[in-house]
Amino acid sequence: MPLKSPRIPPIKAWLSLRRVTIKRRLMAAFLITSMMPVIFVAVYSNMKYEAATHAKINSYSTQILDEVTRNASDELQQYETLSENMIMNDSIQEGLQQFSKMSDYEKSKLYKRILNELSVQIFGISNISNIMILNNDGQTLFDLGYEMYPRNGLFNMLSSTNNSPGNAYWSYIRSNRGTHTITLSRIIYSKDNLNLKLGYVIIFVDEKVFSQNVYKHVNLGTGSEVFISDSKGMVISTVSPKIPHGKSYAQKEVFDPIKQQFQKDTKLHAFNTDVDHQGYLVTSSYIRSADWFLIGMIPKAFILAELTDMRRNIVALCVFTLLGSGGISMWIYFSISSPMRSLLQYAKRIRMGQLDTTIGTPYADEMGKLTETIDNMVERLKDLIYQVEAEQQAKREAELKMLQAQINPHFLFNTLNSLKWSAMLGGNQAVMEGLDSLSVLLQNTIMVKEEMIPLSQEIDNLNHYATIQRIRYGDSFSLHCDIPQELANYPVLKFLLQPIVENSIIHGTGEDGRRVDIQVTARLIEHKVRIVISDNGKGFDVEELQTQASSRSKLSGIGTQNVHERIVLHFGKAFGLDVCSIPGEGTKAEIILPFEVEGGNPLV
Repeated sequence: MPLKSPRIPPIKAWLSLRRVTIKRRLMAAFLITSMMPVIFVAVYSNMKYEAATHAKINSYSTQILDEVTRNASDELQQYETLSENMIMNDSIQEGLQQFSKMSDYEKSKLYKRILNELSVQIFGISNISNIMILNNDGQTLFDLGYEMYPRNGLFNMLSSTNNSPGNAYWSYIRSNRGTHTITLSRIIYSKDNLNLKLGYVIIFVDEKVFSQNVYKHVNLGTGSEVFISDSKGMVISTVSPKIPHGKSYAQKEVFDPIKQQFQKDTKLHAFNTDVDHQGYLVTSSYIRSADWFLIGMIPKAFILAELTDMRRNIVALCVFTLLGSGGISMWIYFSISSPMRSLLQYAKRIRMGQLDTTIGTPYADEMGKLTETIDNMVERLKDLIYQVEAEQQAKREAELKMLQAQINPHFLFNTLNSLKWSAMLGGNQAVMEGLDSLSVLLQNTIMVKEEMIPLSQEIDNLNHYATIQRIRYGDSFSLHCDIPQELANYPVLKFLLQPIVENSIIHGTGEDGRRVDIQVTARLIEHKVRIVISDNGKGFDVEELQTQASSRSKLSGIGTQNVHERIVLHFGKAFGLDVCSIPGEGTKAEIILPFEVEGGNPLV
């Protein structure tokens, strides 16, 4: 029956690398050990470099916006100074108080007087597009007339001015011609009674010129955006065509986080956000005088642009490492697979019986040692084959000699049968029975090759042996055998009982001529077969026997020691022969054998 390979447990088989070829294992090992450090260092360096770049850009962009905020505050301050001078101007104060009583001629003269008084200040600021002075009813006292504006927009502006803290409201309005304009509106109070509101002054600033003066040339990076929004998120000023004036831009993504930061601790921090599916780093600065926010948006693409070359170099390094590792792994794989293939071919030749071939000179590595070991094994195998062939040849010669020797037993049996018939014809019954028993014993000894025979056959051999011994010793002994039927077929070692009975016949008889009775009994007790051979002969001293060279007396040509050793050899040390004797009373020998073999099956 062919041997079955041991079954590998499913989990162990799944975890075992032996399911993968050596080539793939080597490739994986080299790729992992070479690529993992490169990838780890690359990822770690990229993260650190990106964080450092973010921090650097955040720092310098914040500094730039803070500087632009100071410039914007200085720019706005000159408009506020102009508005304060106009509020405190006597002509304006008097004109607003007397406006309802003045004729058109008087209003014209007042207009020219105000223009003459403030022309140096007004025209000293180049980006002023218009100035309007209105009374409480919205009637125009002074208007440069450069631009016209929607009346609804102006009235909404005046309404917001009334609710503005600090009497300075900065806002945005678009002229009728579409010019983007920044406005500063303030309430004019009487110099003599600060609770008396006389009207409004509105300064219109060209947003395009303002942005050019303040932040147009500020560059936070390629694709960056800079704009100004009021406290509600409406865009006041921008140089980007994609950011609309007078409307909110990216309210949730940009302005709401800025407003939340400002309301929380009045400190503004940079943050990342996505606008129109593009990532930005948003920085901002607060313009306190106008309650505006200067906002800068730097694209992540610009921030990470410096990382592109490094990432490209990392990819090239990974590819180079991959190719190098693959080449080295294949080189090492071939250095292992080539001798392995040679060993496999060598093993196939050995299996086919070609034992005269060798692999060649082994190298000093493990495969070379394995090759040397296999060569030594093959040499040993050839020696064993030669030894087996020699033994087989010797066995054939022994069988031939045995075949030749079988002629002598047959000749002996024929001779004994002839003597038996001669004794019978001559009327000598004792000689006839002795010759018959001797013939049977010789046949069982020489012709029967089995070592185990039934107990009943062993008893028959014992009776034949006793018949032969009566020719010599006559009626000096008697043999009685008591074997139950259940043990008749119990297998025992051939000639197990004869040496012990021989001891009783030869050594049991005394000089007084007393007849020795020999009893042979067999019983099954506690799953053990106990065979007892006892006699009432002269006995012997057991202690004196133990002092002899043999631990048991050699009672016959075979000897009881041989009987004991045969039992132990076949059945184990738990079984054997036990002899006890009392001088003058007799000898008792007990043989203990197993009734069942391993597995619980009886020997019968």
